[in-house]
Amino acid sequence: VPTGRLPRAPVGEALTGRVVDAFGRPLDEGEPVPATGALHADAPDPMRRPPIDTAIGTGVRAIDGLLTLGEGQRVGLFGAAGVGKSRLLAQIIRSATADRIVLGLIGERGREVAEFLDRDLGPEGRARASVIVATSDRPASERLRAAYAATAAAEAYRAAGHSTLLLID
Repeated sequence: VPTGRLPRAPVGEALTGRVVDAFGRPLDEGEPVPATGALHADAPDPMRRPPIDTAIGTGVRAIDGLLTLGEGQRVGLFGAAGVGKSRLLAQIIRSATADRIVLGLIGERGREVAEFLDRDLGPEGRARASVIVATSDRPASERLRAAYAATAAAEAYRAAGHSTLLLID
């Protein structure tokens, strides 16, 4: 339904440690997170982007020693189902040197989300991460919106001066 307004995303400090959907509705029994940020923002000016010259520690020795990641870098992690990608993401969330971490769980099965949050991420990881979820049973448009919302949340943290790590599974 057209509203005549630009779409908004849940962003800001109220999102830290929370699990919400693409609209900011709580999935963790907390209060809703207001959708106050722009869902779609212009890309930063390429001439003003800083060079990638500072390493970010992931807490995974194989990555930090052999495939060092830099602040501002984009990396894809690909693998077959069941090989441990989500567990690796959980380990990175618990150990990364970033100030803020945003995790988008897009297209996962509902039971897998709860399992991941409780078993793999645990209370330590959940306290550090802002989690935006759109399970596989949600409409495709909502899953797409969740990816945009996670990106908008990470961009808002970055704009506030925080070292931010965005992960999407």
